[in-house]
Amino acid sequence: MTIREATLADSETVTQLAQTTMRAAFGPPYNRAEVVDAYIQSAITQPILKQELTDKRALFFLLIDADGQAIGYAKLRQGRPPRRLRDRPAIELQRLYLLPSTIGKGWGQQLIQHCLDWAQLHGYRAVWLGVWERNERAIAFYKRSGFEPCGYHFFQFGAERQRDYWLYKLL
Repeated sequence: MTIREATLADSETVTQLAQTTMRAAFGPPYNRAEVVDAYIQSAITQPILKQELTDKRALFFLLIDADGQAIGYAKLRQGRPPRRLRDRPAIELQRLYLLPSTIGKGWGQQLIQHCLDWAQLHGYRAVWLGVWERNERAIAFYKRSGFEPCGYHFFQFGAERQRDYWLYKLL
């Protein structure tokens, strides 16, 4: 297993991973399939991900298995952190997803640790993220990784207004 920075040449791979993992994490039974598909068409297309991959404030990592297949990805993004973290350099872990068949094998922990190490090496003193309040598996994962609650915000997902918890970890 290796982790490497994604480049523009990886846009198709990142797009396929993002669409597959979005459907797994947010599709039925959590949301109707057509709602998830509409969201994907509005936010997770190859042209959109090409823009994100060239955004100077964003950084993608790919998790590659022993066979050379991409099985997960993470995205760090510089932006305005929650109020509680504005007194220190903080970066957002905007996405961290693995293919469903690979969850529970410790690879997510390796990927998040890679992101935390990168953030600390580049002068950040905190990492924060938003996680859907109904994604109990992800919330438990982040808490095991040392993240603590620091608020919430609302996210429009189709016609539904959903709540994301903000979590943070000091480095």
